[in-house]
Amino acid sequence: MVSQVLSADSHVLEPPDLWTTRMQRPFRDRAPHLIHEHDGQPGDFIACEGLRTFNPTSLGSAGILPEEHEQFSRGGYAVCRPGSWDPAERLKDMEADGIGAEIFYCGYGMALFSHPDDVFQRDAHRAYNDWAHDYASDAPKRLFPIANISMTDPVEDLKELHRVKKMGFRGIFISNDPLAERRYDNPMWETFWTAVEEYDLPVNVHILTRQGGPQVGANPIVDGVVLPVPAFKAIAEMITGGVFERHPNLKIISVENDIGWMPNYLKRLEWYSWRFGPRFPQLKRNAAEYWRRQVYATFQDDIPGIRCRDLIGVDKLMWGSDYPHFDSTFPKSREAIARNFTGVPEDEQALILGGNMVRVYNLQDILEPHTAP
Repeated sequence: MVSQVLSADSHVLEPPDLWTTRMQRPFRDRAPHLIHEHDGQPGDFIACEGLRTFNPTSLGSAGILPEEHEQFSRGGYAVCRPGSWDPAERLKDMEADGIGAEIFYCGYGMALFSHPDDVFQRDAHRAYNDWAHDYASDAPKRLFPIANISMTDPVEDLKELHRVKKMGFRGIFISNDPLAERRYDNPMWETFWTAVEEYDLPVNVHILTRQGGPQVGANPIVDGVVLPVPAFKAIAEMITGGVFERHPNLKIISVENDIGWMPNYLKRLEWYSWRFGPRFPQLKRNAAEYWRRQVYATFQDDIPGIRCRDLIGVDKLMWGSDYPHFDSTFPKSREAIARNFTGVPEDEQALILGGNMVRVYNLQDILEPHTAP
């Protein structure tokens, strides 16, 4: 195994007063805030007009067994891992789990992508970005935040893109399922994609960030299985819409969608691109070729995907722990890695467990690509 592991998919659970203290004053009376009872159930809940009331404990329950979740969910922030919002405590957990550095994303902020008030939503994301920047400043060589971009207004979102680039963010985080009138192949985004490409900021497309409302309903087993589908569709639309042809250096990361499904989807994409390609003159090559050239993917525990890694591209894969969420490999990340990487050559392990992350997020000035000892 490599000497030090890097996580390309980690998270925070935001402190409950983030939005009530950091959003612009006209929004603060509607900002996400903490309540201590919901539908007769005690605990901590994040309430925000326009969104479902949410129990945040699942975002800070790394290491808790499924059969313990119901009881755990009543404990609120007090029982969640403090590293979720306290960088000093997070570094302790990283040391215990053998993680050298992390790319990290929002927690509750994922739900805000479906807030129906676009202006409110953009300010909520701006507030998170400011907090994430401060949080990471405690360990700038180990914690690398990704900025939320609302993708609701090309002009306003471009302003935020310029701002977070100046702040030093290493990538942007967008909805995996934008509304029909603002899909990512819409020409309205062309100036935005040009700027992203020039900045060389990876675009991160994460599960559970739908603009139209929640992706998980009454049947979490079935809904959970198909979570990767919206991300595939959003990325594939960018390809068929000519975005990748016009922007060959754009980097898209499929985050927490796992990878085992990708070889089959890429084969289908290849076949249907061959079959219907003449209808898409903007494509100068097979759609699957664009995907293999510009799309990367993270996973945390996906043995089928690792066994098929050559069909995806070893240089396109990145492991992540998903700390501190309920499905995180913490505190047994090393066991998960050993289970997934049995028989994988050490040079390939080095790429997937850190080297690719360093290259994709342009961290060469801070981190050395990790190689096997």
